[in-house]
This record gives sequence, C-alpha cells and structure tokens, in this order.
Amino acid sequence: MKIESQDRTVDQLLKGHTFVIPRFQRPYSWEADHINAFWNDVTENLGESYFIGSMVVFKSGRSQLSVVDGQQRLTTITIFLCAIREAFKILDRDDLASGLQAYIEQKNRDNETEYVLKTETSFPFLQEEVLKNSPADAPYEVGREEEAIERAYNIFKSELTSSLAEFLSDKEQDEEENRKDAVKWLSDLRDAVFDLNVILVTLDKEDDAYLIFETLNTRGKDLALADLLRNHFTKFLKPQSGVDQPVLKWSKVYDVISNAPMPLDTDTFIVHSWQSRYDFVTKAKVFAKVKDRVNKKNAKAHLDRFVTDAEQWRSIFDTDFGWKKNEKEVARSLDALRIFKVVQPTPGILSLIRAYRDGKIRYKVLRDALSNIEKFHFSFNAITSSRSSGGISGMYSSFGRQVFEADETSEIVAAIHDLTKKLRERRPADSEFDAGFEQVVFTKSHSSQKALVQYILKRVAKHEGQTYSGGTDDLTIEHLLSQSMIKSGAKDEVVGQIGNLMLVDDKTNEKLSTNDFAQKKKILSAAGYQIPEILKRAKTLDARAIRRNTKRISELSRDVIWKV
Repeated sequence: MKIESQDRTVDQLLKGHTFVIPRFQRPYSWEADHINAFWNDVTENLGESYFIGSMVVFKSGRSQLSVVDGQQRLTTITIFLCAIREAFKILDRDDLASGLQAYIEQKNRDNETEYVLKTETSFPFLQEEVLKNSPADAPYEVGREEEAIERAYNIFKSELTSSLAEFLSDKEQDEEENRKDAVKWLSDLRDAVFDLNVILVTLDKEDDAYLIFETLNTRGKDLALADLLRNHFTKFLKPQSGVDQPVLKWSKVYDVISNAPMPLDTDTFIVHSWQSRYDFVTKAKVFAKVKDRVNKKNAKAHLDRFVTDAEQWRSIFDTDFGWKKNEKEVARSLDALRIFKVVQPTPGILSLIRAYRDGKIRYKVLRDALSNIEKFHFSFNAITSSRSSGGISGMYSSFGRQVFEADETSEIVAAIHDLTKKLRERRPADSEFDAGFEQVVFTKSHSSQKALVQYILKRVAKHEGQTYSGGTDDLTIEHLLSQSMIKSGAKDEVVGQIGNLMLVDDKTNEKLSTNDFAQKKKILSAAGYQIPEILKRAKTLDARAIRRNTKRISELSRDVIWKV
C-alpha cells in the first residue's frame, strides 16, 4: 500500500486538482449549527493558521481525486468561497469575484472549463445554483441534499451581507473609506479560507483508501476537551497520601455540570471559563492554550479555579443553584437571558459572578451590570434578532478578562461602565425595535414565544403598577380579542400581539371566558385591573386599536423599561 500524506492549504488543494464526490458517498448534510460554527471558526481566526482536519482521497484520473473522507468540509469550503464571490459583486469588485472563481472552476489541458468540485448526488443543483458565476439557466428540483446546500449558501451570504452592512454604515468615515474597509475585510476573510490547513492522505487504489478510512474512524471516540484537560492536569499533579486530588477535583467539575436539571456541556464550560480569564479562542484552540500556560508550578491553582468556576458557570443557567433569596434580582436577569437564548455574554457574566463571590464587588454592582446586559439583549436578540459577526462575543470575553485581571473594585466598575457604553452604542434603531416588537405574538397555533410574552407582560405590568390577586407565577395570558375570532377571519399576528394581551389570575380568567370586549372590560375593572387608556376609550377592539396599544407598549419598553 502506497500512502502519501502532505500538509496542504485550501489554496494549494484547489489548484491543479479536481475532486469527485461519488454517488455512493453520503449526501451533503451539514445543519445550520455546523455552518454557523464553521463561520465563527474562520472569522474568529483571521490572519491565523487554522487546521480543519484530514482528507482521504484516491487517484481516479490524471489530475482527478475521488474523496472518501472529508467531503462535507470540502463542499462547505467551496460553498463559502462562492458566497464570498457574490459578496465581492455587492462591492462592485467583479475583478476579485473573477479571481476567486478561478479556484472554483478551471481549464483542463483540453481547454475545457470544469468545476473543481464534482458531485453526482446533487447534480446539477450545486453546479448551477452555487458554483456557476452567473444566474442558473433553469430552476432545478430541490431535494433534502439540495436544501442543505441552499441553506448553507444562504447562511454564508446572510452573514457576509450583514457584516458588510456594518462596514458600509460607519458614519465616522466617508463612503469610499467604508467601501475600502469592507473590501479589505472581505479579502482577509477570503485569504483565511484559502489558508486553512488540511492533511491530504492520497492513495493509489480505491480499496486502500477505504482501508485507511475505516482505520481512521474505528479508533474509538475522539477525546473530549474535558478529557484532554484532565490528562494534562494529572500529568503535573500526582496523588498524595493515597488521595488522588486532581482526579477528585476534576470529577467534581463533571458532577456539578452534569447534575444540572438542564443539559449543560463540560467542554462549553471550559471554553467560557478560559475566555473569561485569558484568551478569546474557539473550542478547537483552547487545549493548545492550556498546554502553553499550565505547567507544574501553576497547575493546582488553575485546577482549583476550574472547580470554583464550574459552580458559578452552572448558576448562570440553573438559577435555583447557588443563589439566595436576597439575590433574586440577579437570578431573574439570568433567567431572562435564558428565555432570549443568548450565550455570548457568558464569559463576561462568569467573571462578574466570580468577582462578586471573591468579594471584589458588591451585590448592587453585579445586579445593575446584569440588568443592563439583560436589557440590551432583550432589544438586540429577543426583539430584533440582530446578528453579530463575532464582535459581541469578543467584547464580552475582553470584558471578562478585564474584570478577572482587576485588583481594585474601581477597575471593575470602570470596565462595567465601558461595557455599558458599548451596549448603548449597539442598541437597535427605534424603528427596528418597533417592527420587531409587533412580531412578538402568542396564540394557540403560535406558541413558541410564550415564555418571552409572559416575561414582557410581567415587566410591563410591574412598571405600570398593575395589581394582582395571587402570585404572579400563577397568572395566565388573556387575549382581550378572543382567539375564537381567528376562526372568523382575524389574523393570528393581530390576536396574538402584545397590545391584545394581559396577565390575569385564574379566577378572573374563568369569568372572562369568551365574553365580548365590552364585557371583559367591566369584569377586569371590577377585579381591580387597570385598563390602558387606549383600550378604555375603544368601543370595539379591532386590529387598529390593538396595533396602537402594541406601539404604546413598544415605545414604553424601548424608552423606559428596557433602556440601557
């Protein structure tokens, strides 16, 4: 068996070869999470060498290689390059788009143009809709594999368009300078993709290629980051008096995280802990950083910090763990971030909690900082679903390191003020907020935002001094214009809007039932509920009145309740 193993960059890989993905290979199947992770890995490592694994191929032609292992990554890289090509066109740089296209298709020795990546299962969709440097000649049937390809292409194009918009909207510079910066960033991103490193394993025969493939994939499960760290610590820290403290401490880290009532990942904890103290790096690079920093002299201190961090990290997601009754406001902010499904602030929040537990800041400082983080992400994520090209994650990691390195309370307070200023600067425009707020709905058939709706209604009711009989945890969402009206032609998007919703206690809810609006107002008033003036004056409840009340609550929300 003849095996050639060579280090190659993507640039070198795509020049001089064509790659065939045979029909018997599994179809392209990367999900959105895989695409987003790949995007983050590349954008967060601009200018750095980054290894993406190995490829196993066999020679199937003069300059043609058939891919046995690595086709998912190769296809994703090619789709990414095509998306960058389209982004260059947005910037009116057709010359750079054409230069990139030379890596996607090339002339063979017969002067015939052929794509570098050839697939059978997704032919001709991939070639016509993605690889081609011009509009497709005709629409093609879209199956599951084509949907995955299209999804990946659209995610990359969306991220690129969003990132370019940030450059082009910089009001501190003129349009030409903004365009130059956008072209520079996009060129750097293109180069980062071309500079990705891969080990190319080439064999002469197809049978040999499969033997290597089976060997690579039957060695057992890859070690998790947590396993690698455990081994690294036990290398430096030996058992004493028959007690293996390193193993016991690392087991405690596992136990703390695995015993949470929701699924939490130990590897993710390690990444966040490290980002909050030292470097903003991806999961793939954390172990290398740990090896560089952790040695025999400091291994115990680092291990002890991971142990204490594990409890504090879990308390960010599991607010029944580690928080006292007099700390409930912090727990509420953390619960809110979980409702928003936001994880970017975690390294910064971990550092704040660590500083609080270490006695460096008072509870009020922690509470106010988390309140502002909650308010920002309510607007940025929960309402407007704004995107960030990695800047927010880096910002929180940098903030976490500032807090960790601070010796004085005043330094931490200054870092918090600086973070708050940055959050204010990133606040979505009022019109964007109002448009997003109107899209928050809850009905029986649109229930995915129920937790967010309850959160909003509780905060608004508290601000407006609404009084309830019974605890706020027992309240139900009442539709003033009944959901039964949807059957009569009313739209879910109107009936489910915040302006049509109230929180009421169970007893009052039973009385309201399906009464008309006029009767509901009487029942609510008799029960001590405050009716908004807009609705109090309305004789009938229609889409116009609901939208006016939604707009009122939206303005109150962005300008007062959730103002950073």
